[in-house]
Amino acid sequence: MRASKFAASPLAFEDDPQAEAARLEKLREDDPIAWQDAINTSRALVDAVKESDIDDLRRVVANAEEGEFIQAFILQAFVMALKSSLLEITQQMVDWGVPLQSSQLSQALHLVCELVNRENFSNSWRIVKALTDGNTEGGLDINAPRQSDGWTPLCIASADACLPMAFKLLELKADPNVITRANETPLALAKRSRDDDSDEQKEARGIISNMLRSYGGQDTCKDALRMLRKTSQPAVSKESQALKEEVVTVPTTTSTSHTRYRG
Repeated sequence: MRASKFAASPLAFEDDPQAEAARLEKLREDDPIAWQDAINTSRALVDAVKESDIDDLRRVVANAEEGEFIQAFILQAFVMALKSSLLEITQQMVDWGVPLQSSQLSQALHLVCELVNRENFSNSWRIVKALTDGNTEGGLDINAPRQSDGWTPLCIASADACLPMAFKLLELKADPNVITRANETPLALAKRSRDDDSDEQKEARGIISNMLRSYGGQDTCKDALRMLRKTSQPAVSKESQALKEEVVTVPTTTSTSHTRYRG
């Protein structure tokens, strides 16, 4: 059963970090050659991502034995793929079972949104979708707040005046009325100009603001909370409204936020 899971999800974590550390230490003592094989295989995984070589990556995984992929190396390789906007490699690693629920990947969406620009946008928004779609272990929440400031990916796109990413995030059901630790909404962040805004970003701020409003976005946290209470009606009223209706009928940005990853 375990072997079959490895065949389907070779990058899934089977042990918690402490258990893996104990296993590797025992392996190093009992079988130094097997321990070195695990190190070499894990390094080869990272090197393949570093070289953006999907074919080599698939070869490494195909030739690997169960237990040879070390968690720290898997996470390092995955973050490298995210930082380089490597869509095909990111999707493949997600399909191979990279544990998106790991606390060390909790800000992966934020990272992608910070690094988006004109050249990598096409890959970046698809990576966001891949991360939210997830795998058998689950996916990332499009509305997950960043621990340091409570910003969601939409907050980043709004503050950076990245119109294409803001549009895609809203398409992916991002909440336009999230509230940050500073009691700000995406709309408030979008409206706040920066000294280094380009002409394109200045124009984008107005468009993003109007778009957020069209999705129900509010300027202040009080209005956002009021909107939340207004939309949190009992299920029966929503069903009644649905029945009634049935009867009737991309910019270059430089992020100034603070998601930090090694790799």
